[in-house]
Amino acid sequence: MTQREDFLGGLHFDGPREARPGPDPGIVRYYPVEPGRERVVLGWHLGGALLGVVAAGFAAFAWGYGIDQLDEVRARGLVALGLAGLLVGLVCAGKLSPAAPLTAGITAITCSVVYELGFVTLLPVLRGVFDSGASIFAGVLLVVSAFRRR
Repeated sequence: MTQREDFLGGLHFDGPREARPGPDPGIVRYYPVEPGRERVVLGWHLGGALLGVVAAGFAAFAWGYGIDQLDEVRARGLVALGLAGLLVGLVCAGKLSPAAPLTAGITAITCSVVYELGFVTLLPVLRGVFDSGASIFAGVLLVVSAFRRR
């Protein structure tokens, strides 16, 4: 087997070790790229944390409203549930700080625990969200996704 038959199309990663002047056609080299040292800005994390808390609150209201409207006006309920999913998806987007899904998940878990212990009475629209226990599941998934992004 010759060197040109190593990979399809004659591509191979390492050419001969001897130095040759000029580019050699047919050889494609992939050099490892050193990761740059990115400065982590505190404002980026604070903005992500604020966005996570706000998005968790709006998603909870949209989720509760969507569950409430599924019996009466199905289309309106589905749109509200889609909006809640969109907000959670935006929080988990890769361009934001990992603090966004972390704070959204911690907020969801904390609100669920506080509701279960009976310390706070919630609005009627939010009772369906926290009675189901799915908010704890969503909170845990958000926290796990935040740690996967680090």
